[in-house]
Amino acid sequence: MADFVTRRRFLTLSGAVGAGAVLAACGKSTDKNSSATSDTLADARKRGSMRIAFINNKPLSYTDDKTGKLTGSGPAVLTAILAKLGVPNVDPVLVDFDAMIPGLIANRWDMSAFPFYVTPKRCEQVAFTNPMAQYLEGALVRTGNPKGIHSFTDLAKPDVKVAIQTGNAEIDWAKAAGVKESQIQLFQEEALGVEAVRQGRADAYLNGTFSLVQDLKNYGANGLEIATPFKGPIVDGKEVIAYGAWALRPQDTALRDDFNDELAKMIDNGELLKLESPYGYDQDTLPPKDVTAKTLCPNASWK
Repeated sequence: MADFVTRRRFLTLSGAVGAGAVLAACGKSTDKNSSATSDTLADARKRGSMRIAFINNKPLSYTDDKTGKLTGSGPAVLTAILAKLGVPNVDPVLVDFDAMIPGLIANRWDMSAFPFYVTPKRCEQVAFTNPMAQYLEGALVRTGNPKGIHSFTDLAKPDVKVAIQTGNAEIDWAKAAGVKESQIQLFQEEALGVEAVRQGRADAYLNGTFSLVQDLKNYGANGLEIATPFKGPIVDGKEVIAYGAWALRPQDTALRDDFNDELAKMIDNGELLKLESPYGYDQDTLPPKDVTAKTLCPNASWK
């Protein structure tokens, strides 16, 4: 989840899309006795809707071509939880990926509609819910993997050019592995990064393996493959497992706590996987119960 991923994506358009859209995959508003006192949640209950920002990136969050409505794994789960918290509708706003956090801080919207990768840098800027999924890192390469890319260490070879989406956590991980800034190509749109590899302008496109599988479905697998085997970035002696969670403002503690309570119930009763599975999620993407926003952001002031 893209950034988890998330991680996470694009489009150079910002504006309301389907304002007041009816929540996807949600039932009746419940939990009327919630102890939440967050102004954001209280205001959303009064309005009957919450402002959520999204990017067009299947299957995390996107506008359905046939209905014009917001859909995807992130909105499906998010809207179901908001319904349980007494917020029956959402006001979705389509934004650039790298505008997501600044706009959240500036109070232009209240939550991300899709799960971000939780990283130390982002933990300093915004708060996160507990994770809804976990992802291993991967690399999309040309068929046959001509540069022999099987790890982040291989990316540091001087003749390797790496494509990454603007704002993604993979930028920092690649640099930490020794990849020089001159080797990195940044793309606002995920599709452009994929095409850069297909056309030979880049040797690898970095993303979570879950997202890479979706990329091949969305943009075509001709001339491309996911590098196998592949070892992700190493941090503190361990291979990174990325976790996707929704971003919200640090001061919205009650909203975050109530949201996490409902998310935990959905994980336990199987509702989370039921909502996610149409978008390619399975048991392997479920996060361990001992991984929380607090463990992922141990130094954050908001925890």
